[in-house]
Amino acid sequence: MPSTAASHSYRTTIIATLLMATASLSIPACDDPPSVPRATARPTADPTKARLTIENPILDLGDVADYETRTAEVRFENTGGDTLTVQRVIPTCGCTTIGFEEDQTFAPGEGGSFALNFTPKSSGQQQKYIQVVSSDPLVPVASVTLKANVIPTLQAEPGFLAMGRVAYGQPQTGVIEIAALADDCQLTNVSFTGELADHATATITETTPEGAPRGSWIVDVNFPAETPWGWHTGGMLVSGTIDTKDGPRPIQKRFVVNGSFEGKINAEGTLLALLSLRSGQKILKTTTLRRADGAAFECTSATIVKSPEGLAVAVEPIDSGRTEWMLTLTGNAPSRPGTLKGTIAITTDVPGEQIIEIQFAGAVMAGS
Repeated sequence: MPSTAASHSYRTTIIATLLMATASLSIPACDDPPSVPRATARPTADPTKARLTIENPILDLGDVADYETRTAEVRFENTGGDTLTVQRVIPTCGCTTIGFEEDQTFAPGEGGSFALNFTPKSSGQQQKYIQVVSSDPLVPVASVTLKANVIPTLQAEPGFLAMGRVAYGQPQTGVIEIAALADDCQLTNVSFTGELADHATATITETTPEGAPRGSWIVDVNFPAETPWGWHTGGMLVSGTIDTKDGPRPIQKRFVVNGSFEGKINAEGTLLALLSLRSGQKILKTTTLRRADGAAFECTSATIVKSPEGLAVAVEPIDSGRTEWMLTLTGNAPSRPGTLKGTIAITTDVPGEQIIEIQFAGAVMAGS
């Protein structure tokens, strides 16, 4: 295995790669303002036409605990001279409408309202945008902005668990410390999503000092010796309850967990980060394989086993001593937007690591 300094460098590189890949896969961000048709310079309102006037286009909920669901009412009126039809209300993630019926009509001077439920997905200052589609000829798509300052209930160190490069074939454990920022919290469950659900387990140990009103816990994330060679990533959800004046409410904290499990064979990168791609863009990604002891070995084949069409892979020796091999992924990005990911299986002559897998992931962006 590499030296401590090399391991730290590799860990830093993997973390940076993951963060960039994660950012590139957000299509689009929930807090981005909606793309609405731009009206031309607004003429003087025609009194004979329908006109949607929203009384409270900006809703500020103030401080909201991250376990709360808040309801806000949006009021509107037809201030024009013709019948107004409110066709749709389109919320973004974190918001849902309550009981809104599509294609409601309102006579001149008549008004109505709809309610929004806001359930936080993260903490901090947030803005959500809601589109209101109507028969107003000047502004057919109006926007409502919902603001909130979401207060976290839990804090954790580290904020995500990057195991870095760890020894394949040996059990591994990562540790996360969680502290409550509010009284009367209990954490009881841990679950995993993604491929980690097939490998990782976790235990929660309470470490709250006697008499302290705010709890603290240690979460041990365990990977068995049977965890396959290569890159593994997924989500971990730690959940429990908080006692409130209205009774127990669920609380939770989400984590990204990843690690590169390598043994006799090491890779320059077990995850090929394709990042953001345009439709049809050429793909050329490489990684180097070598034995940890520097000895010669053979890579007899490389096959893409999970991927859309249009990609190819090859593996060939870099040096005459066959101590290093270059894996090359080539092709073109798909024409349709979405996530692009897959698995490359490589066969070798190294005992215990006759089949190893390299992952690749990226996103094809819309409108490119």
